[in-house]
Amino acid sequence: MTTATLPPPDAAQKKRWLYAGAGVLSVIVLAFVARGAFQPEPPSAPVERVTPWMEDGVIHYPAGFASREKITFGTAEETELTPNLYVTGQVVLDGRRVSALGARIEGRLRALHRIEGERVEQGEIVAELESVELGRAQADVLKARAKEEVARVDADRERKLADAKVSAERDAQFAEANLKGLIAERVATERTVEALGGSMNGELGVLKLKSPIAGKVVELKRRRGETVSPTDTVMVVADLSRVWVELTVFERDVPGVRVGDEVDIKLPADKGHVFHGTVAHVSEVIDRDTRAAHVRVELENPDGRLRSGLSVTAVVHTTGPRDTRLTIPRSAVTRVDGKPTVFVSAGTDAVEPRVLKLGPEDADDVAVVEGLKVGEQVVTSGVLALKAEVFR
Repeated sequence: MTTATLPPPDAAQKKRWLYAGAGVLSVIVLAFVARGAFQPEPPSAPVERVTPWMEDGVIHYPAGFASREKITFGTAEETELTPNLYVTGQVVLDGRRVSALGARIEGRLRALHRIEGERVEQGEIVAELESVELGRAQADVLKARAKEEVARVDADRERKLADAKVSAERDAQFAEANLKGLIAERVATERTVEALGGSMNGELGVLKLKSPIAGKVVELKRRRGETVSPTDTVMVVADLSRVWVELTVFERDVPGVRVGDEVDIKLPADKGHVFHGTVAHVSEVIDRDTRAAHVRVELENPDGRLRSGLSVTAVVHTTGPRDTRLTIPRSAVTRVDGKPTVFVSAGTDAVEPRVLKLGPEDADDVAVVEGLKVGEQVVTSGVLALKAEVFR
């Protein structure tokens, strides 16, 4: 039996089969795509916030944030405030322990026995000046003493002659009167030398400058060989074991400062160390230009750390009149864009940032002049965390 054999498909038929297969596959793919496009997506879970956020001027924060940053509140209330004054000032020499050395006459500075930084004792010679004026005054003393000596011998002789009835009593009286006049002249010339700052002991025409106090030479204003006039200062000697700090207190705060108030003083270059003193004097005069008064604090300075001219910052713990004011804890206040700001409670887990006008403050509280009411709650702990998250 003979089997019939089908003719092989030609190229055109193969191409038609290929196109038909591709079409069927496309329909299947489109069906699956269409089914996926219209199938609803499962709802996504809500995102839980972990940091504060601002909404309509109110800061909201999650409970976890409040717990983590230990946010606590305090109440604005009326209390008696003993203000602390935060002021500036400078270190100055103690006016009772400083001496400016100079000559009372014109002369040439021929020797300096002490210079800046060296210690001197009371009465020690620190400089020498050559003075023509002093030399003349000392010469007048020598002349007056010589005349007095001659007159004394003459008066003694005339007295003996008068007592022996050899000469008249009148001659003896005249000689004694002349002696008295010459004694007065001698005393006057000696006083002139003393007034010029000199003495009759030592070299004529040489003025020796002595320190009236013990201390250190803190300033040398003239050099050897220079001419010095009566208005010039040669050097300044100071006892630095005790100094003054002059604080600048504005006139509105002066009534609250009293002698004896405690003061804490810090140096800008050494803020870790606090010097403790008390107010020794409150100026009776208000400066017309600065509208401020000077408040003096006296401090012991055994190690010399307080140098004249140093600027300081100080806190004066005033004991003046106390006022009842609306106050909040100082820890509640921060600064936003340079303005004092607090976070006021605005419901559960929400606060409102509010700018305040502040008044005096003490160690714990600060007075509120404007921006809060009695009883409002403000954040006292966690303030910086809130500020850092919202006001970046």
